[in-house]
Amino acid sequence: MKRMSIAAVFCSAFVLAGGTPLVNLETYDISRIVPVDFTAPLWVTPKPVKTDGIKVEKVKTENGFALDVRITDDTLLNPGILLPPPKGELYWDLSRYQHLCADIENMDDDQQVIVSIRVTNPLVGKRQVANNSGFGLNPKEKRTLKLYYPQADEFAKCRIDGLRATPPGIPGLKNIDGRRVDAIIFWGHNLAVYSRKHSAHYRISNIRLEKPYTGPGAPVNDPARFYPFIDRYGQYVHQDWPDKIHSDADFAKRLDKEKRSLKPRIAEWNKWGGWMKGPQLKATGFFRTEKYQGKWFLVDPDGRLFFSHGINAITPNAWGRERDPKWYETGKIGRKNYNFNFINDNLKRKYGADYQKVYWDFVGKRLQSWGINTIGNWSCTEVQQKHHTPYAMELRLVGGKKWIPKVEGFRKFRDVFDPDFEQVLRNSTKAAAAVAAKNDPWCIGFFICNEIAWGDRTAIARSAFSAPADNASKKEFVEMLEIKYITAAALNRKWGSNYKNWNEVLNSTTLPDPEKSFEDMLAFNMHFLDRFYFLCRKTVKEFSPNHLYLGSRLHLFWHPEAYAAAAKYADVVSRNIYSWSMDGFRASGLPKDKPIMITEFHVGVLDRGTFNADMRPAGVTQDDRAHAYLRIMQGILLHPQVVGAHYFCWNNQPLTGRFDGENLAIGVIDCCDTPFWELTAMMRKISENMMQYRLDGKYECGWD
Repeated sequence: MKRMSIAAVFCSAFVLAGGTPLVNLETYDISRIVPVDFTAPLWVTPKPVKTDGIKVEKVKTENGFALDVRITDDTLLNPGILLPPPKGELYWDLSRYQHLCADIENMDDDQQVIVSIRVTNPLVGKRQVANNSGFGLNPKEKRTLKLYYPQADEFAKCRIDGLRATPPGIPGLKNIDGRRVDAIIFWGHNLAVYSRKHSAHYRISNIRLEKPYTGPGAPVNDPARFYPFIDRYGQYVHQDWPDKIHSDADFAKRLDKEKRSLKPRIAEWNKWGGWMKGPQLKATGFFRTEKYQGKWFLVDPDGRLFFSHGINAITPNAWGRERDPKWYETGKIGRKNYNFNFINDNLKRKYGADYQKVYWDFVGKRLQSWGINTIGNWSCTEVQQKHHTPYAMELRLVGGKKWIPKVEGFRKFRDVFDPDFEQVLRNSTKAAAAVAAKNDPWCIGFFICNEIAWGDRTAIARSAFSAPADNASKKEFVEMLEIKYITAAALNRKWGSNYKNWNEVLNSTTLPDPEKSFEDMLAFNMHFLDRFYFLCRKTVKEFSPNHLYLGSRLHLFWHPEAYAAAAKYADVVSRNIYSWSMDGFRASGLPKDKPIMITEFHVGVLDRGTFNADMRPAGVTQDDRAHAYLRIMQGILLHPQVVGAHYFCWNNQPLTGRFDGENLAIGVIDCCDTPFWELTAMMRKISENMMQYRLDGKYECGWD
C-alpha cells in the first residue's frame, strides 16, 4: 500500500477553507510539547528547558481547539514551545506546500506580544537549517502568522557557496528539506527586556499548510540552464514579479510612475518635520530633547515636537562580492577587488551618467512623500547637505595604536585610558562630513561607534588585566587595586592569589580566579565604560556644543553597566533592536526617565526574487511586511522614552552577498531603485498620525 504523508496521517482528512490542517488540536497530546529556549551563539538550535514558567493548556473555543500558552520565566533568552513530529515519526512532512500558517491571538489586554514560528532540519555536519517568521500583536488581536519555507533537495546539482541564503531549490542555510522537518517551534523574545509585564499569554490555533509546492521555479539540476542566475541589473533571473526591470527602457517607466505618485510634505509638518499642530516650545535653533505630557520628545530648531522617523544608509552603494563569474551575465565580472555595485550602475541607467546631480533632490521628494523626517546613520554627506531632511551621523574612529587585547568573549578595543584614544576622538571631528555638520541646524546629533562588542560584564577588565605592563588600562586597573587593598597580601586574601608585590601584579598576564576577582573585575569594567562615554560626550560638546550626543548604538542584550554608562553621558541613548515589537523594551541599567532612540530595526519577506529575509522575517507578502512595520512602530510610539526610530536600511543587500555573504531583503528600495510601495505607503500613514497617537497613548487607532 502506498505510504501516506505524515501530514495526512496526523490531521483530519479534510481541507479547511484557507489551507490543509497540519495538527488536529482536538486529539493532540499536549504532554509531548517541549518547553525550549534559544541561546547564543547560534540562535538556531532550541534548547529544552525545565521551568514552571512555560505552561500550555488545550482549550475549546467557538472556532475549535487552541493551545493556550503562558510564559512567565523572564530568565530565558527566547522562550517558546516545540511541537515534535507525530508520535512514531521522526519528522514532519511539509514538502507538498510552501507556507506554514497558524492563527495567533494575544490574550493580554495591555501589551503587545511577540510570536514567531520556526521550522528546522536536523544537524548535518556542523550546520542546522532553519527558517522563521514572526510579528507583534496588539492587545486582544488575532492574526494569521505565515511562514514561507523555501525548499531544497540536498542532492541538487547546482551549488552556491559563500552566501547566507541561496535561491529556492539550492541547498543553503535558509532552504529546508520539507520532508525532514524535525521541529515546529513557536517562540518569543526575552520577557525581561521586551515585555511590559515580564510575561506573555497567547493562543495558537488552526495550524495549517497553504499554497501547494510546485517546485523551486528554477532548473536547479541543470547547471547549463540555471547559470547565470543574476541578470545585468542584479536581479534573480528565474522569477518574475511586479515592477521587475526587464530592459533599460523600464527604468524611465518606473521613474515616471513614481513621480506621478509622489505626495507633498505632510500638511501638519514644518520644514524640519516637526509638528506644527502641536505646542510651541522654546526654540533654540538646534535639536534638543524635552519631556512633554509624560513622554520624551525631540524638539526641532523652531521649538516644535519632533519624533524622528528615519531610514539608515541612504547611499548609492550596496557593494557585492563577485565570488563566482558563472553567476552573472557577461559584462558583470572582473571588477576591482572582485566587488561591484549594481545599485550605482542602475542609478546611472535611471537618472543619467551624472545621476548625483538630480538624485539627492529626488531622494528628498521621496522622503517627504513617504513621511520620513530623518536621514539615519551611514548616509551620504551629499544627501545630508541638501537640507531637505534632518539627519543624524556618526563620528567615525579611525586609527589609534593603543588597544587592550582580545580575550574570550571580547574583541580587542582601543585603550581609553591612553592619550592616544583622546586624539583618535578629536581626529574623528576633522572628517569632511563632521566639519560640514558642526554648525548645521539640520544635524540632530552625533553617534560615536556602533554595536561595540563589550562582551560580558567583566570582559573588558579581563582584557585589561591580561595586557602587558606598559598598557595604560593595565596600569589604571592595578592602581585601582592598590588604592583599594593597599598591600598585595590583602589582594591575595581576596583573590586567592600569591602575588609578591604590586609590580608582580602589573607584570602578570594570567587571569585570576573569576569568582573571587569578580567584584574588582566588574568595578574596572564600569570604570572603563564610564571613561569611554565621558570622553565621547566631551568630544562632541567641545566640537559642537549645540548638538546632541547620541551614544554608541548599543545592541547588547544584557549589559546593565554599559546602559548605565551610556545613559549617564549621552543626551539620547541609541539602541539597535531587531525585534517584532519594542512596546515593552526595558534594558537593565537603563534609567526609566532617559530618552532612547531605536537606531536600527527592520522586517523583510521573500516575495520578489530575494533569498534572505532575516533578521526579522514577517510573513509572505509585502502587505504582511507593511503590517508588521506598523505594529513595530505602534509599540515604539507608545513607549514614553523613545524619541525616534530609524529603519535599516535604504537598499536591499545584493543577492550575491556583501563581504560576509549577508544578502538580506530588508531595503526600502530594491537593487533597481524601485520602492517597495506597500512599505512606503505604511510609513506615510504612520507619520501622518504618529504625533497625536503618541500623545493619546492608546493601542486603538482609526488608521491601521
